[in-house]
Amino acid sequence: MSAPGVDVVVRYAQPAEPGDRFAEAVAPDDDGAPAGAEPPAAFPQRPGALDALLGGANGELARSGIAFQLRVQAPAGAEGLPVVVFVPGGGFLSGTGHARWFTSPALVQGGPVVLVTVNYRLGVLGHLGPRGDAHESQRPLRDLLQALRWVRDGIAAFGGDPDNVTLAGDSAGAWYGYALAAHPGAAGLFRRLALVSLPWEPPLTPEALEQRWRPVADALAGSGGFAQAPLEAVLDAQQELSRAFAGRGMALMPAAGGPVGEDLHDYGASAARLHVESLLLLSTAEEATAFLRAAPEEAFPPAAVDGYLRSRFADPQAAAAWIDRKRPGATGKQRMAEAMTLHQFRLAHLELAHAAVRAGLDVHVAGFSVPSPLPGAGSPHCMPLPFLFGERGCWADAPMLEGLDPAVFDATAGALQEWFLGFARDGRPRAGGRPVPGFDPAAPRRLEFDGGAPALRAPAEEHLVALRP
Repeated sequence: MSAPGVDVVVRYAQPAEPGDRFAEAVAPDDDGAPAGAEPPAAFPQRPGALDALLGGANGELARSGIAFQLRVQAPAGAEGLPVVVFVPGGGFLSGTGHARWFTSPALVQGGPVVLVTVNYRLGVLGHLGPRGDAHESQRPLRDLLQALRWVRDGIAAFGGDPDNVTLAGDSAGAWYGYALAAHPGAAGLFRRLALVSLPWEPPLTPEALEQRWRPVADALAGSGGFAQAPLEAVLDAQQELSRAFAGRGMALMPAAGGPVGEDLHDYGASAARLHVESLLLLSTAEEATAFLRAAPEEAFPPAAVDGYLRSRFADPQAAAAWIDRKRPGATGKQRMAEAMTLHQFRLAHLELAHAAVRAGLDVHVAGFSVPSPLPGAGSPHCMPLPFLFGERGCWADAPMLEGLDPAVFDATAGALQEWFLGFARDGRPRAGGRPVPGFDPAAPRRLEFDGGAPALRAPAEEHLVALRP
C-alpha cells in the first residue's frame, strides 16, 4: 500500500483431515501462525481464460492445496470501519484474493474501509471428488462460508466492524456472492451484496454434473483416482474438460442440491430468500466480447446467431432488432457477443433488480461502457475491476488497458469508487457528492459510467426483460 496501514495474509481455515485434498475447511487452530507469518499462496490452477485481457497476475503466486487464506488491507488507526469482503472471479477455474490487482489504497484509505480479499478452492479440486455429487460440487461455497465466519470473529482486530460487512464479487465471485446471500447458513454474516458482472448461470443439474465428473474420473483412474492422482494429472484432466465444454457452458461449477436451490437463478423465486438489506449490480456494455475474442469470425454464421436468439428469448425478432439498432452492420461474431451480453448479463441484472425490489430490498443498478482500446473488445467482462480498485500500476500488463487515456481512467475510477464506497458505508451509493436514487421498477434507471460524469438513464433494453424465458 502507498501509505502506512495494514496489509497482511491471514489463514481463515485448515483442512479437517490433513493430507486429504477434498477435506472440509474448518477453523484454524488457536495456536496457528500469526497474521502475515506465512507467504501468500493461490490454490492450484492453470492460466485463466481471460489472461489475454487481464494479464497474468494470478500466475505470480506459489500454489498450495491448503491456501485457505485471505488478505486484509486496512488504514492506519482503523477502528469500527465498514468491511468489504471481495470474492474474485475466474470462471470457477482460476483466481486468487492475493493477486496484485486487488491492492487498493483508493478504497481502503479513501473509504475508509477494511478490505478483505479471499481465496477459495477451484476447478476439479473445488467442484468434484470421489463421489461426484452436488455436496462435493459446492465445496468452494463452504470455503467462503468459513472465511465469512472468520471475518465475523476476527475483523475487529484489524479495525473493521463485523456488523457492517458488504459482500462483493466479480463474475464467478459474484455467482458465489449471490448463492451465499440466498444461503440460510450465511444469514447475519453480511448486510449488503455488491455484484459485478453476475452471470446468469443456473446450477448444474445432476445429469450435467455426471457429464463432467465421468470423464475426469476416467482420466484419473490409472493414476490414483481423485484422491491420489498427482496434482498435474488433475489439472491436465481439468484442462481437457474445459476444452470439451468450450461453447457448451461452464466446465465446472456447483450443482443444485441442499442450500443451492435449482431455482437459484430464477430471480423471481430466489430474490425472496436473500438475507441482505440492499443490493448493488454492475454490468458492462459488451460483457461477452471477453469470451469470444479468440474465436474465428466463421464460427458465427447467421444460423448460429439466430439459433441462440431463438433458444434464449421468447421473442427472438425483438431481441435481434434491438441488437441491430445498437450495432448496425455488425458481423456474426459481434451479434453473438451482443446476444450473449443481453441475455446473460444486462437483462438478467434488470430482471434481478425488479425481483429484489419486490422482495423489499434497496437496489442500485449501474452500467459500465468505458471501452478498452483493444480492437473488438468494447467494454468487456472484467473491465470495471481496475477502475474499482484504482491502482493502475497493479494492472500495468493488462492488455485491455493499454493505450487508455489516463484522464479517463482517473475520472472513471474516482466516480466508480465514490458510488461503491457509499454503498459499503451505509447502503447509499453516491455520485457527484449526492446519494443516487434506488432502482424504481415503475421508472427504471441505471447509473451509467461511460468515461464522463456518471448519469442516470433509462436502460434501452428494459422492454426486453419480459422476453427472457
